Amino acid sequence: MRLGTLTVLLIFTVPAFGQNWYIPDNNPSAGIVNVIPFGNFTTGAFSNCKMQMVARAGELGNVANLITGIGISCAGSGVASFDALEIVMDHFPSGQALQATFSSNLTASAQTVLSGTDYKWHVTADTWSEVGLQNLFVFNGVDDVIIQITTTNGISPAGMRRGTNERVYWFGSSGTPAATGYLGNSATKFEISMEMARASTYGAGCVGVNGTPELSFSGSPQINSVLNTDLNNGEPNGFSFFIAGNQSQAPYPMYLGAINMPGCYLYTDLVFTSLIALDATGAGSLPLAMPATAIGVHFYTQYACLDVSANGLGVTVSNYGRVLVGF
Repeated sequence: MRLGTLTVLLIFTVPAFGQNWYIPDNNPSAGIVNVIPFGNFTTGAFSNCKMQMVARAGELGNVANLITGIGISCAGSGVASFDALEIVMDHFPSGQALQATFSSNLTASAQTVLSGTDYKWHVTADTWSEVGLQNLFVFNGVDDVIIQITTTNGISPAGMRRGTNERVYWFGSSGTPAATGYLGNSATKFEISMEMARASTYGAGCVGVNGTPELSFSGSPQINSVLNTDLNNGEPNGFSFFIAGNQSQAPYPMYLGAINMPGCYLYTDLVFTSLIALDATGAGSLPLAMPATAIGVHFYTQYACLDVSANGLGVTVSNYGRVLVGF
């Protein structure tokens, strides 16, 4: 299949321009470290969390646009892992204060922008790490935007930086979140991206003869640039299939143990594949052109490596990546 079949061009009712907004400031290395809502360093009282926070219309420029990403600053590098991670966004009356009852702050138009199970999010200390929105949110430029984050059995490499904006939150060692939380003024710092280029990695690969295949990116997903999807730790002088797809929601991640690939997961649908020859170290790469016509399009990538000694099927897989073509 041709890569062009992967990208469905989006026609928006909002202007096309890129912008990052930072709430309350663009200083990801500063601020008290807090484990809510992304979980404790180990299992415990903060393993399950729910939090709502608000980006005011003025903090988002008071201009209608498309929200394509959310970045959070973690105090440590590594992988934040969740049995389940859900993010919901909604418009919120301008200037209104949050209520302690979670449902009071949302309307019937609330949109789930991320819903993942067995979700592994790769974070880098004291930078804005993209959470990985699966669905994009149209900001009307007038109302505020509320963001609700719910985590189940979350373990992070360190806490997340927080500011002084208001929040309502709940936490527990297990169980369903309470209908009512606690009000406070220490919401997580966050970045809102509007049509800005992003390439970020998630998930985990499964071990082969040369270690665990690892997907990473080089180059840029900015329009009129080239993004390289790089693979390391495949079988030396072997072959790998580059995979690209449109979604990472259920039924993904799909466990592949039933086809003799224990410990392996498929993270996206197979819209486009391409055979890649690997070098003597087990490395390979596929360059992808980012056309200007694809602005705002996002897709997912993964590698499947031929590795006859690794398992019953003779195939291993890498972690996966999310690409947002933008400015």
